[in-house]
Amino acid sequence: MRGPGGGLPELRPGRGAQPRGCGHHARQHAHLCRRRGAGSHPGGGRAPGSAHSADVAGTAGVRGEARTGRKEERMKEIGIALLGLGNVGLGTYRILADHARDIERRLGARVRVRHILGRERGRARPDDVPAELFTHSIEAILADPEVAVVVELMGGLTPAREYLERSIASGRHVVTANKALLTTHGEALFSQALARGVDLHFEAAVCGGIPIIRTLREALAADRVSSIHGIVNGTTNFILSAMADERATYADALAQAQKLGYAEADPTLDVSGMDAAQKLCLLASLAFATRVSPQDVHVEGITSLLPLDIRLGSEAGYVLKLLAIAQRSSEGLDVRVHPAFIPSASPLADVRGAFNAVLLQSAALGASLFSGLGAGSLPTGSAVVADIIDICRNLLAGVSGRLPMLCPPYLQEAPRVPAVQRRGPFYLRFSVSDEPGVLGSIATVLGERGVSLASVLQRPARPEDPHATIVVFTHTTREQDVQAAVQWIDALKSTRAPTQVIRIEEGPGVLRAGG
Repeated sequence: MRGPGGGLPELRPGRGAQPRGCGHHARQHAHLCRRRGAGSHPGGGRAPGSAHSADVAGTAGVRGEARTGRKEERMKEIGIALLGLGNVGLGTYRILADHARDIERRLGARVRVRHILGRERGRARPDDVPAELFTHSIEAILADPEVAVVVELMGGLTPAREYLERSIASGRHVVTANKALLTTHGEALFSQALARGVDLHFEAAVCGGIPIIRTLREALAADRVSSIHGIVNGTTNFILSAMADERATYADALAQAQKLGYAEADPTLDVSGMDAAQKLCLLASLAFATRVSPQDVHVEGITSLLPLDIRLGSEAGYVLKLLAIAQRSSEGLDVRVHPAFIPSASPLADVRGAFNAVLLQSAALGASLFSGLGAGSLPTGSAVVADIIDICRNLLAGVSGRLPMLCPPYLQEAPRVPAVQRRGPFYLRFSVSDEPGVLGSIATVLGERGVSLASVLQRPARPEDPHATIVVFTHTTREQDVQAAVQWIDALKSTRAPTQVIRIEEGPGVLRAGG
């Protein structure tokens, strides 16, 4: 039970038992009681008057006891509350229910969902979720002394931020999948959690079921990451895959993604690159121990891309992806999200459809690839449950704060490298009048600004396209020189549409060691 000081709740054994005795370990956040020789309510059910809560193991009566002779050891129980039962929330609940016995065996305790906060009154309730779990009041959740972990799966900034702040202030550990909230108010939330001595976990905020957050926080704790190249948005990867494999237009590929549930009715956050930028902020902050906000990220989307770009890139040995890139150098940190051609030999080139992948380069491990489903009810729910289990292990051990928070003193300032300082090859597609001298004019402008041409392709005007197309692959050059040349070329009378500029990423960051 919560004490006068507002500490964490006691981890209680299964309800319906009357303890004969209790030995306790003094811990920072919990009192773990072993109940021995307990007698149960007749019939093995809950004792009259006990508070309701759903045992996600799905069995009635006294549960989770280990028998040794005449003595019985009661299974400890940890109560949680889910804020929201949308796609991810329902997946989380069902994993807790369907895998309850596995979780108990691995954890040594029972995880019990005591409350589910629902925002929409009158919304149909899933048949497999007990009605008595639902509440429309955060106060009811915070007033329950047996809730040790609050799991925020509502999305958005309001009221998610308030509910997380209140949960942390009350001494609860928290889990969230809310990348928008963390990139906007994360530093304040992490600082509050650090001061209160509770954990804030967020594995599901990036790449769904891929354990990339845990990898950066724990597995690579002794390594030094030099670069991140990620395909972290399933919607855009599905669209680009359809444009490549089926030669679909952007509009047709988007419609297909929406029909299959891979894209929202309003896909702006995804196709603009902002969703990927939010995820990159969290990855880069962890990998480089520096504060990275969306304002630090150069962002471009995929809406201007044509199947022609993908086909011409493929003929040159490249695959087009929306990449989230973070690189550390002696000059500072380079963070950007944009479409990029990568060599077909890159392991990222094989990531198709709605899958996600992150390729890390680090000093000790070298190149390491993490891939899998980046969205969906069960993949994302799996990441949420992993965080819940991790916090429960901390509670059972009486510890917290094992992992670094995304706030000072764990984060330091680092200079940013402007995107215009990038050096690399480029793909340039010009839409121009079909007349003599146009290619010469373009080549002259590029040459005057130090942009060296590696190859040039020309496609004459067609009945369906009255403009000629000129495609240039450049040698490695400075981005600011390319942008200056493009600005000049777009002002020429012969230019009929803005130039398509696509960066080519072919360094070690997108290839395995020795690739």
